[in-house]
Amino acid sequence: MCAIDDCTPWEIYRSETHTAHTERRCTECHRTIRRGEPFEYAIGRLCGETRWDTFALCQHCKAATEWIITVCGGWPYGDLGEELREHWWSGYSSICLARLIAGMRLGWCNGRMPVLDPAILTADATRLLERQVA
Repeated sequence: MCAIDDCTPWEIYRSETHTAHTERRCTECHRTIRRGEPFEYAIGRLCGETRWDTFALCQHCKAATEWIITVCGGWPYGDLGEELREHWWSGYSSICLARLIAGMRLGWCNGRMPVLDPAILTADATRLLERQVA
């Protein structure tokens, strides 16, 4: 189920929060990150690769990663939406997960949707994991 199990690990990786000085496109939901908006900037190189990859995650998608990281321990950059949908169909259904899936599909209403609290997303994912084990 989790694509993270089949991913090539990062050899070099760095992630930091920036403020957009120019418009950018979110790697995950593809919406425009507007000037002045905070976003997560990540740069890395996969093991055995020579090419460096860079990613920009809007604050909404960055919050959504907390859910998938809690459940799977990570996610393949560029596939967050697919991973969330796959988990939904695998029995991890919850209101929080539904909001994440719908929010990504709608481009977070061009960034106007409120950013979900990462602590709530982590708690929801933990509760679902416990329910899966039981």
